[in-house]
Amino acid sequence: MNRSDTITMENEATANTAVPLRQTAALFALGSCALLNVYTTQPILPDIAHRFGVSLGASAWTISTSTLGVAVAAPLAGAVSDRFGRKRVMVAALIALIIITASCALAWNFTALLSLRFAQGLLVPFIFTAALAYIAEEWSGRTATTMNGVYVAGTAFGGFCGRFLAGAAASFTGWLSTFLVFAVLLILVLALAVFCLPAERQFRASASLGKSLWSVAKGVRDWRLLVTCFVGASLLFQQVTSFTYLSLRLSAPPFTLTSIEVGALFVVFLLPVTVTPFFGRLLGTIGRTRAFLLSQVAGIAGIALTLSVHLPPIVIGLALSCMAVFAGQSCATGYTARHAKEGRSAATGLYLTCYYLGGSIGAVAPAPLYAHHGWLGCAVLIGLVALASTALARVAWRETVVDA
Repeated sequence: MNRSDTITMENEATANTAVPLRQTAALFALGSCALLNVYTTQPILPDIAHRFGVSLGASAWTISTSTLGVAVAAPLAGAVSDRFGRKRVMVAALIALIIITASCALAWNFTALLSLRFAQGLLVPFIFTAALAYIAEEWSGRTATTMNGVYVAGTAFGGFCGRFLAGAAASFTGWLSTFLVFAVLLILVLALAVFCLPAERQFRASASLGKSLWSVAKGVRDWRLLVTCFVGASLLFQQVTSFTYLSLRLSAPPFTLTSIEVGALFVVFLLPVTVTPFFGRLLGTIGRTRAFLLSQVAGIAGIALTLSVHLPPIVIGLALSCMAVFAGQSCATGYTARHAKEGRSAATGLYLTCYYLGGSIGAVAPAPLYAHHGWLGCAVLIGLVALASTALARVAWRETVVDA
């Protein structure tokens, strides 16, 4: 039996082996880190503005600085992971993130808080990119697709917890305690990663950090990867646009919802937690391109429902749109990790940079459209972006449907 046959048999065995619950829990927890800290300050912006004597608009920079940190560090994080290993990088990043998060509670002025939030954002990609590469290397076939879905479901859970727990902690013990609560949660994630996630077996280190960085440059010349990066950017663009400007619509007449009532809409983030892992199995059955098409059709239908003048259809539509974004994210991140045979983390880092840039654009670019055409203009824009990303994904992923 030659070496290639042995490797093939090992991969097939890995693909057909049930994943222990402790490993699934560890990957889910690692996924929650991706959004747990990034949007932590969203519910406590008024408290931050009052504490440091800045405007509400200025306090929003505590969100922008963290997302900017993610976008800046993502390519470098991928290169570091390709050079030094997956679990080692994730554990080191978690330890640093715990220290920085706890330090936010001690911020002596607004500039210090912004600097610490930027540092938090810098550390997130070291977890995100390494985890996705770990999944792609340690499992194959439908098992890898399912585990990728579990990880993305964790990001959805983190998106909900990051907003909900921050507001709850601030209500009971003050906004400073928010960062301490998240530091404790990150310690639990660290314990799961250290004790429940085995060391990587399939990882092959790049020859040098310079070669890893070169993988990022190679990714810029890979049109399929660039298309996938656009898909990722379009997904977060859709989500940020929908939550930002639909919130404005619901705050105005005839709905006139309070800030607490609008904030309750983030409960829809819990739906992808349960749906995305099952979508991962569907992806392995019908193929990546068809699964992505299905997710975007559902998302467009959801956005159409938000045009209603009644609240229940709007909530249902927002839930559909949210699930579609995370389902699409499962398709795109899985493709990125599988497509990049070398420098997987570097490719994932490039994807993550584009993903968060898409969210940044979604927060500000639709503003003139909303001012002139209201939510209808934003809804049409979201639909067009979804159609464009679906068409491009169909072209870029056409030859790799079997690689789902």
